[in-house]
Amino acid sequence: MRYAISYVSTVNPTLSNSDISKLMDYVNTHNNAKGIIGILIYSDGNFFQVLEGTKSVIQEMFEKIKKDTRHHNIIKMLDQEIEGPPFSKFHSSYTVLSDHHNQCEIRRFLKNEARNKPAHFRSTSYLAKKILKVT
Repeated sequence: MRYAISYVSTVNPTLSNSDISKLMDYVNTHNNAKGIIGILIYSDGNFFQVLEGTKSVIQEMFEKIKKDTRHHNIIKMLDQEIEGPPFSKFHSSYTVLSDHHNQCEIRRFLKNEARNKPAHFRSTSYLAKKILKVT
C-alpha cells in the first residue's frame, strides 16, 4: 500500500525566483530518484505539495520539510495510506499548470480524495482550484 502526505505552506520571502527554480529542479530529480511521486507547485508565494511513496520514506521526507527554513506556516492536509498512485512521477512547477496531462493527474488525485477522504476533499479541492488554477 502506498502512503501520501500533502500540505500547503508560505514561502520564505527572502527566496528569489532563482532559489525557487533551483529548488524545483533539485526536488524533481531527488524525489524521482527516491521513488517518490507527486507534485510540488509554487504559486503566489505558496507551496502546494503531494508526496506519495512508501510510508517510512514519505514520513521521513515530511519531517525534513517541516524543518526547512524556505517555508513556514505548513498546513498538512492529508496523511494516510492510499490505493493506487494518481501521479505517474514527481512533477514540480512554479507556473500555473496548463499541461493537460498534469491537470488530469491532479483531477485523479482529487477524485480519490473525494471518494476516500470526503472530510478533507473540500479544503484540498478549494486549495487546488485557488493555487493550481485547476478547473
